[in-house]
Amino acid sequence: PGVLTCSAGECMTVEPVTIGPEEPAARALHLMETRKITSLLVTDARQRVAGILHLHHLWGTEMF
Repeated sequence: PGVLTCSAGECMTVEPVTIGPEEPAARALHLMETRKITSLLVTDARQRVAGILHLHHLWGTEMF
């Protein structure tokens, strides 16, 4: 209810679901569907964030 008054730290997921940049898009879609989430953090070998992949990015491909 008070989400607009929360800080980012109060709203964030402490252990987000991640995927490597070389993983197939089909695996990303599978993770999103099974976890019922709409985005994944893309992390490099050192677990640093390299980007964010949103479900809408996958919809723009010819995967579907």
